[in-house]
Amino acid sequence: MRPAPRVLFLFCFALLITTTAFAQDHLNKLVTISANKKPLKSVLQSISQQGRFIFSYNSNIINDDSLVTINANRKPVRQVLDDLFGSNISYKEKDKYIILQRAESFWYVSGYIYDELTNEGLGYVSVYEKQQLVASMTNDKGYFQLKMKDRSQPAVISVSKAWYSDTAIVIKPGQNQAIAVKIKPKEVLLDSVVITPNVEKNWLGKFFVSSKQRMQSLNIDQFFVDKPYQASVIPGVSTQGKMSGQINNKFSFNLLGGYTAGVNGFELAGLFNIVKKDVHYAQVAGAFNIAGGNLDGAQVSGLYNQMLGSVDGVQVAGLSNIVMKGVAGVQVSGVYSHSSINTEGVQIGGLASFTKDTMDGLQIAGVASVAGKNASGTQIAGLGNISGGEMDGVQIAGLFNYAKKLDGFQFAFVNIADTSTGYSVGFLNLVWTGYHKLSLSTNEVLHFNAAFKAGNKNLYSILFGGLNLDADSKAYSFGYGLGTEGRISNRFTLNPELTSQYLYLGDWEHLNLLNKFTLNLNFRISKDVSIYAGPSINIYYSNQGNTAKEGYMHTVPAKGYAVAEIYNTLLTGWFGWNAGINIF
Repeated sequence: MRPAPRVLFLFCFALLITTTAFAQDHLNKLVTISANKKPLKSVLQSISQQGRFIFSYNSNIINDDSLVTINANRKPVRQVLDDLFGSNISYKEKDKYIILQRAESFWYVSGYIYDELTNEGLGYVSVYEKQQLVASMTNDKGYFQLKMKDRSQPAVISVSKAWYSDTAIVIKPGQNQAIAVKIKPKEVLLDSVVITPNVEKNWLGKFFVSSKQRMQSLNIDQFFVDKPYQASVIPGVSTQGKMSGQINNKFSFNLLGGYTAGVNGFELAGLFNIVKKDVHYAQVAGAFNIAGGNLDGAQVSGLYNQMLGSVDGVQVAGLSNIVMKGVAGVQVSGVYSHSSINTEGVQIGGLASFTKDTMDGLQIAGVASVAGKNASGTQIAGLGNISGGEMDGVQIAGLFNYAKKLDGFQFAFVNIADTSTGYSVGFLNLVWTGYHKLSLSTNEVLHFNAAFKAGNKNLYSILFGGLNLDADSKAYSFGYGLGTEGRISNRFTLNPELTSQYLYLGDWEHLNLLNKFTLNLNFRISKDVSIYAGPSINIYYSNQGNTAKEGYMHTVPAKGYAVAEIYNTLLTGWFGWNAGINIF
């Protein structure tokens, strides 16, 4: 009986598959070979004849004239080839051929990391090899794959995760392997945990450094290596791969931006540099530089520099320089310069310069210069200067200066100090615990004058006004002056004062300017009241001439004083007097 067509078809199909499978399983065929210093070419021919296949290879990779010695009795072709070539050659089957080619230099270690207590797979575990500087991180199931480079040396695989004990495993080299590792949680005393600032917590660090890179930095925060150089396109795409954040480099080039452990030479980036630790010598970026340690050298960027440590050198930025510790050197910013502790050197900001503690040097800003505590040196600002402690130097500002304790010099429209043993020059000088007087006086020109005197005994400012109310010789005056007080005894002081005042004599179109130097002898009656009198030297300029206004004073001073012409009738001088009373 002839078999059914369907059965015959299935039999033929199975036979074809079986024949094909056996035909292509050349590497598992058993061969016997014995050779003593014979050419490799003849050994390969003998193996191919026994296995009924053909070797295909490039003579530039395999030198088939080399002499080999081998003895194999009924061993698989794969094992015989391993004995001949070791791990340098890989094998690939195709039809009736075994293709011999150079083995890949890479090999892989993969596997899972588990919590020893719960047996659950752990995510975000750093798995790395310290000598080859390769790293991986587990997924949420605990799986990792580590691409190894060197086939010749044993590999020590390190496993690290924050709040877990570190583990190391020795792996034989040369072939892909799978492992499973359990790690144990650490016992952590909460009061021993210290949270320190780092670049990964900075807002720019969070944006440009991936969460995996930040986690790896936390996992292996005690492991760092020095290398001569690295190059990056962006963080994570680097010649140092995922280990870039653990490596200090002498030279670092970042096409767009880079993330490294430290710089001990020079670093250049098209846009940004992010460094976990110290920067030595020079760092340049088109946009910004951030480093978690100290700067010893120069840091230059188009926009922004930030050091979480201290600066001993120079910082230059188009917008802002921020230092979380002290500055010893120079900060120059287009907008804002900041030091969270001390500044020793020069701090310049287009708008503001700020030192939280002590400033010793030169501080310049377009708007405001601020020292939170003592300032020793010079503060210059377009609007105002502030010293929260003692100012032992010079403050110069367009509007105001403030010092808690002034032991130097202030120059501004308004100067303010809590206490002062220095000198303040301005329209208004206020020392809260200093010299304050309300003075009422008369002299040979004006019957009544009122003045406010403020500052300290070294130097005080005088704001005053005066008037005559006689029906036929009215006059009004306002002016400014400076004075100082010298102690003679407990009750007597000598007060030289220099003032300048405008006299209004009925016509604003003419200039009538009276300048006086008075030498007043002051007698203190009580704590808050004193009387004074003294001579004066007067220099008077007037271009009003003979143009008298009805009811207003015309002759200055009144008749009876010897008036000398200094320059025609425009500038005259005389000796006068002054007497008054001080309150407060």
